[in-house]
Amino acid sequence: MVSQTEPAAGNQTVSNGWDRDLVPDTRGETRHPEPTCPVEVALAAVGGRWTTLLLRELMHGPRSFGQLRAALPALSAKVLSERLTRLALDELIECRRQKGFPSHTVYRLTAAGQTLKPLLIELYRTGDALLRETSAHCGRSGT
Repeated sequence: MVSQTEPAAGNQTVSNGWDRDLVPDTRGETRHPEPTCPVEVALAAVGGRWTTLLLRELMHGPRSFGQLRAALPALSAKVLSERLTRLALDELIECRRQKGFPSHTVYRLTAAGQTLKPLLIELYRTGDALLRETSAHCGRSGT
């Protein structure tokens, strides 16, 4: 952990303190990514191509592998399987094998997975704002 009074490397300016909206506690007071930093944990949870779309689909309720493939037809079965495995290992989803013939597996968000909903909403809003800002600048520059 770096102290607030430690000088920055190079020509960086160091403020007298952390912005408490961005760094509400000491876990965020770091100069490089840490596995215990809440921001890094949140980014890792939604990281990886297709992960946010898969989480979005599961926000609507339990889904089978086939339902997820139908909802995201460009997602290969291999990548879907990899993402589901990772989300299950991270305890963001649970897999339940349904009885019957043929049996199938149903995937649902855990309580931890549900906590990602506000993050996904804010990521969408932020991305939309960035797209609007970028197109506004491109339109003004004549490109």
